[in-house]
Amino acid sequence: REAQILVGPEELIPGSPVSVIVAIPEFSADTENKAIPFTAGKLIPLRAQLISLQNKTIQSAPFFFLDRISPDGTGFILAVAILVIPNTLESKEAFLEVQREKTAGTEAPLFSSLTLPERQLLTIRARNFNTETIALGQQNTDIKTKPDPQKTAEAAELWKLLTTSNPGLYATGNFAAPVESNRRTSFFGDRRVYQYTNGSSERSIHGGIDFGVPRGTIVRASAPGLVCMARFRIVTGNTVILQHAPGVYSVYYHMDSLSVTEGTQVAGGTELGKSGSTGLSTGPHLHWEFRIQGEFADPDLMVTVAPLDKDRIISKIAKKLGNPSTTVDSNTDRSAEGR
Repeated sequence: REAQILVGPEELIPGSPVSVIVAIPEFSADTENKAIPFTAGKLIPLRAQLISLQNKTIQSAPFFFLDRISPDGTGFILAVAILVIPNTLESKEAFLEVQREKTAGTEAPLFSSLTLPERQLLTIRARNFNTETIALGQQNTDIKTKPDPQKTAEAAELWKLLTTSNPGLYATGNFAAPVESNRRTSFFGDRRVYQYTNGSSERSIHGGIDFGVPRGTIVRASAPGLVCMARFRIVTGNTVILQHAPGVYSVYYHMDSLSVTEGTQVAGGTELGKSGSTGLSTGPHLHWEFRIQGEFADPDLMVTVAPLDKDRIISKIAKKLGNPSTTVDSNTDRSAEGR
């Protein structure tokens, strides 16, 4: 039983989301042709690893079930892992490897006999980022520099959330911008220098896109998702975070008001709240970002690459396996296009 692999997109730059797709033969010969149990969004004991030329792990992501396909009557299950090329990566090359995870569950024999794809070499094109200097007033200087146990606790909670890959697949289509305006005041990967009122400064990297929209602008969900966070935070103000797939989150900061509650599922295009200038902010705007396994992903590339688009994934893997007929799991939200 040999798994087939497909990696996309073909052109990679820092900030690019990377879809790693494996097609797994449906039946396991060493378990009397027992079919692999399938639930869309369920994690399986395989991981995708992005590895440096010095053999150090850059990023890691679990695989999760996506769908079944049957080219020429041969059953395959598609599993996907979503990685991102870090915006700080300077190397022009990296390895991609699929690894087996140790598991003692009942499904372990179904994967232990699987022949995994060979390590692949990825080529990464260089990318230039903007630089900007931002002078902060006293209030924002205090938010950035004053010790605060609550701020520290909020940062730890946020990091734990964004680096956790929980089961659940909510978006299987395209992502869309959260506001209608395309007026931007900051861009993905901007290299920033914050200047404080005491004369000191600090360097930072901007992980998303800032839309320069008036206070009260409707902010909409970029795709279907689970509301993992909807609350006020000291630094990011009124904040909404949606899970779209295991380890894949969209993030909305500095909002004036919130319209959703934690633990609820929302469709693409659902109003999340109104834009504002809460938290560390120099004026009304919406900060929009994506995190993949904790790492920043370019929102523009999330829209154009569409790493969770099931139809696109099936179409691409079909060219490698044959001409499939597909069955769609009824528990998977197909309205990812949303708007």
